[in-house]
Amino acid sequence: MRKTYFLVIPVLIILTISSVFFMHNLAMSIITGSQETEISTTYTQYNGTYFPYKLEVTYYPGNATTSNLGLPSSWTVTNYNQGHNAVVKTISEEIASGVAWQIPLLNYVGGVAIPLSTPPSQLPWAQQMGVKGALVMETQMAGEPLGVTLADNLLFATEDSLPGSIAAINPLTGNMVWYATGLAGQAMNNPIVWNGVVYVSVGGVCFTFSQFVHYELHQYNDIVRARNGAVYAFNATNGQLIWMRFTMGEAMPAPAIYDGILAYTTGGGCFVGLNATTGQVIWMDRFPGLMGNMASVNYYVMPNGTPLFLAGFTYVAPPYGYIIAVNGFNGDEVWNATMPSPFVGANTGLGDVAPAVDQNAGLVIDNDIANFSNGMIDMVTFALNATNGKPVWAVNLGRGPIPPAYKGGMPLIYGNVIYDGNPSLGTVNAISINGTILWKTKLPDLQTPPEYPGGPRGSPTYYHGLLWVAAGHNVYVLNPHNGKIMTMYYVGGRLGIMNPVIVGGTMYLSNSYGWVIAIPLSQIYPAWKS
Repeated sequence: MRKTYFLVIPVLIILTISSVFFMHNLAMSIITGSQETEISTTYTQYNGTYFPYKLEVTYYPGNATTSNLGLPSSWTVTNYNQGHNAVVKTISEEIASGVAWQIPLLNYVGGVAIPLSTPPSQLPWAQQMGVKGALVMETQMAGEPLGVTLADNLLFATEDSLPGSIAAINPLTGNMVWYATGLAGQAMNNPIVWNGVVYVSVGGVCFTFSQFVHYELHQYNDIVRARNGAVYAFNATNGQLIWMRFTMGEAMPAPAIYDGILAYTTGGGCFVGLNATTGQVIWMDRFPGLMGNMASVNYYVMPNGTPLFLAGFTYVAPPYGYIIAVNGFNGDEVWNATMPSPFVGANTGLGDVAPAVDQNAGLVIDNDIANFSNGMIDMVTFALNATNGKPVWAVNLGRGPIPPAYKGGMPLIYGNVIYDGNPSLGTVNAISINGTILWKTKLPDLQTPPEYPGGPRGSPTYYHGLLWVAAGHNVYVLNPHNGKIMTMYYVGGRLGIMNPVIVGGTMYLSNSYGWVIAIPLSQIYPAWKS
């Protein structure tokens, strides 16, 4: 793998009360109503660089809870932890009992939250693209592809609708605490929280025409996906902008934090490590022609204590993608891997699915499509040695029509079992840590390719001896030992590349139709405590 390594240290200034007006052309207004105070702040530049849109932060201090909910103080990777099991603890009696609310998040940030009961035929673009295309477009261009974040006494969610946005919501009531609009691109990922700061990276799925020219001329190393990327750091409590950084190409994948280093990837083939507090660049790698896609960054800690940041990249020609591991302290490439043989990777490659990490077993688990022919593909889950990237095993979850857009299923590691979805066939699969398929279960009432996008795409969640899966317009509850379906619960809308986030007796979901939802587990499955 060709790599250029260099150190970049730009002049960055941390915001203070005295400097913020000078640096941002900032305007602030405070509106006091009969019930709540609204504080609005507008930013038009940072560190001498102008923004493409006005970055507007609206804060409702009266909507935040005054109680300590006992939620974690950090959320360092997509789906909370290295194994992607989004279960956190709480000391809140209300959340432990189960809270219920819905918030039409898209309506706050300039979009349209579509009623959850709306059939796909009434979605934007449905008459022009059909229901499959409309469902994909709603997820990629307007709604919420990934799940929510629970940390620092708040629930955080992003929205795609341009300009992109991030919001902080009271987990007890569903009331908006603050939201920021005018991000430089679509916000398509799971917000990361650390040390009182929430981080979001942004960027869209599109290519300029010049990139197609590069493709036609086989100039693959010159291709850059999108141009509107950036990384933002906001005060988690009130939304104040702390720092931001533009990126080469989109920055769709969620970053990861370890030991104060924020690592992210871009559509320009960049793998970057920043000081999470200041935004200062510690290291930067460039892999020409590779593109960060939706494969959020994860990490593995070596036996000697050195962290490896791991991310998937897409390439437009065979082998179509790589997982790359870099030294978290200096950015040096440690290893790269492709789809293990005898499988031949296809299409968007390893850039789609965020790898899961089994820290105890020393394995990296991922999922990808392979052996494409005549519109059909194999869905493959595989394991790599986390220290050197060598293949350990690979299993075929079944052959079916190629799914649109995001191609794979994000794996969950719990104990000695991997739970993974096959969106081509609409199945959930259990695989032992040594690569043996334990069971396969097809989810009922889940429409699959080629007519529909299929699922499940996000990772399942393991909680209280049950497997909770979001797919299509339902939440499914399965017995994790044999795959038996215990129940399914209708939510509506579309649950895309998202995982249920569970705390106490409450599940939190995002929805491609523009909603964030809290549901008591007892409403989904009344026998869940037994």
